[in-house]
Amino acid sequence: MSRTRSPRLEWWTGLVLVFALSLAQLMASGMSAGELLIRGLLLGLVLPMLAWVACLGVPVASEPAPWQRSEAWAIALLLSLVVLGLGPLKQGLLAYFPSRGTWWGEAANTGYKLLLFVVLPWLVLKACGLWKAAGEARVTPVQWLRILLLVSLLGWGLQTLMGREFQRVLDSDMTPARWWLAVPLVWLWMSVEAGLVEELFFRRWLQSRLQAWSGSAWLAVVLSAVVFGLAHAPGLWMRGAGLGESLPAHPSLIECMAYAVTTQGLAGLMFGVLWLRTRSLSLCVLAHGMFDVPAHLARHLAIWGI
Repeated sequence: MSRTRSPRLEWWTGLVLVFALSLAQLMASGMSAGELLIRGLLLGLVLPMLAWVACLGVPVASEPAPWQRSEAWAIALLLSLVVLGLGPLKQGLLAYFPSRGTWWGEAANTGYKLLLFVVLPWLVLKACGLWKAAGEARVTPVQWLRILLLVSLLGWGLQTLMGREFQRVLDSDMTPARWWLAVPLVWLWMSVEAGLVEELFFRRWLQSRLQAWSGSAWLAVVLSAVVFGLAHAPGLWMRGAGLGESLPAHPSLIECMAYAVTTQGLAGLMFGVLWLRTRSLSLCVLAHGMFDVPAHLARHLAIWGI
């Protein structure tokens, strides 16, 4: 009896090709090979390894529920909705959205992301009986706090070294009172806008189901991270990405996709490792939120008038 051929080799080859083409595109756009190498090593190697170290001692989580063939259409449908929702549909709705530079604009954008990445997928999957168990969390409260603290320190350290937006805050005349007020508020906001939205969809659902499909936890980590990165490309493209990004003032969609794969995509590896090792959605949501605080602090200080 013939055995079913594993799809792993083809997918790994494809992922390597995606990263290679993305790097080639960015170098053709004027980014230096040295900058790309440093960023790639930090985001794609150092941070995932440190996340793994932070999770040492955590018992191995249970496996996600077995794969069903009917799930293939659900993944295709939901990823298509994301592409449509982040691209043409959002582009058409922008005229009706409040400006992103206002409190109402930020609230409208967050609500839209919650609808697209949380509410609709959950309703579709629950209605079809495809909302599967993702594995049991076995992290203790002490381990939970330790991992949250270490990942938060990684995010703040990285932004101190490389974050252009965070440097603006560090160079300003922020008083201790403003720091104590702003950081918890931005953490709470980013834990919803980025943490809940992205961790529920890309880690709790997509990564878990890709692991069940492929039988490889690491293939699921990398593949979901690439999809996670690509989901950021439409936003970079539509807002003109020169806003603090290492891109031309008016990049093409291809340039934004290449940048997203090699930046947000590589950063997604760390969160994929956290989910793989802990299976704790609350930990991943709050860690993601705190990791993003430095990069978004200046913008929210201006919007909220803090």
